[in-house]
Amino acid sequence: MAIEIKENELRGIIVLELSGRLILGQESMDFRGKIKEVLEKSDWIRERWGWNTRIILDLRDLSFIDSAGLGALIAARTSAANRGAGIKLANLTKKIHDALSITKLVTVFDVYDSVEAAVNAYSQAEPAAGVAPVQT
Repeated sequence: MAIEIKENELRGIIVLELSGRLILGQESMDFRGKIKEVLEKSDWIRERWGWNTRIILDLRDLSFIDSAGLGALIAARTSAANRGAGIKLANLTKKIHDALSITKLVTVFDVYDSVEAAVNAYSQAEPAAGVAPVQT
């Protein structure tokens, strides 16, 4: 089953709902492409409004992740951090949580039981450090 990624917005936070399998091949490439797309938009938001982008990955319907998928998650986190954006994980299934625990990646990511809990963990949109919003 190919990966499906639905993009939503909740209180100014980008929520990416992943379903299917995040594995080596087209699936991990599609995920990396979506993260790149979101982060490119975040660059514009930061330049225009001075806000850091906040992202939540909703993994409720992610049925499987392999080492390439874990690598894609790490790459997403690193790319986001390099652009001043944040990524939180929500709704991990037992299988996905176990994979993150075994690899100790559960200590690297902020993990929440629900999207709502992850949203509440983010503070309200704040200007990015050192960036002045464009005056219109």
